[in-house]
Amino acid sequence: MTKIVVDSALNIPTDLLSRFGIGVVPVSLTIDGKSYREGVDATRAELISLIGRSDALSTSQPSPGDFLEVYDRLGGEIVSLHITAKASGTYQSAVMAAGMTKAKVTVVDTANASMGGGWQAIAAALLAEKGVSAAEIAAKAEAAKRETSTFLSVPTMKYLSRSGRVGLAKALLASLLSVKPIMTFNDGVVEVVARSRSMTGACKEMAGLLKDKYGAKPVAVAVMHADDVALAQQFQELLAKSLNVKLALTTDLTASLVVHGGPGTIATSVIPFEYVE
Repeated sequence: MTKIVVDSALNIPTDLLSRFGIGVVPVSLTIDGKSYREGVDATRAELISLIGRSDALSTSQPSPGDFLEVYDRLGGEIVSLHITAKASGTYQSAVMAAGMTKAKVTVVDTANASMGGGWQAIAAALLAEKGVSAAEIAAKAEAAKRETSTFLSVPTMKYLSRSGRVGLAKALLASLLSVKPIMTFNDGVVEVVARSRSMTGACKEMAGLLKDKYGAKPVAVAVMHADDVALAQQFQELLAKSLNVKLALTTDLTASLVVHGGPGTIATSVIPFEYVE
């Protein structure tokens, strides 16, 4: 059976990783000069606590050696799906490792992050369980990529501007106007597509944008939050009213993404249900 590998920035809940036997290569966080492999050297709770107390934050992609260790251990045929190559060097590290291992590895750029890539990996894992070939799985992942959407908003632009994920001019403007930017991935690049005066308003705006895209089409929805359970529940309820939701999950935003969005970040990733049913 084809094996599936992801990086930790795809934010797949641990129960689903276990359910599908998905291999994970951790992203590293550097906090006050000390490096932590996500989920290996520190728990999410420990990392979030450190993030909240530090102004010296960054992330770094796994090395080719990190991927090689996983690929060699799994062997056989592997489809390896990763956070957008336009925001991280993770994809390139995976490609380099794929050329070094005896395993047959197909590397996929999800052009997304968090469960935007996670849904694609789950779709791939479901196909792998059915005995579908690695080539067919990769082709299906490419199709799913085009139909998967992620929207997110942050209460402050401080973290995004510091990480360079959004231009400084846009960050300053948003801060001056006290607005909450609404962002999405466009061909793998984070873009601001709307603004709101509040995080609740941002959730309503995102629900509306998703309704415009998916209409009555059956979908699977994930809501990711940086420790605002009440807002996440409210957002999930909004999405249930706006979309034809057949599968829904809510999970913590992984620490390597909280570094860039900051505490209070709220996000959602949506994929047509046909890919994950």
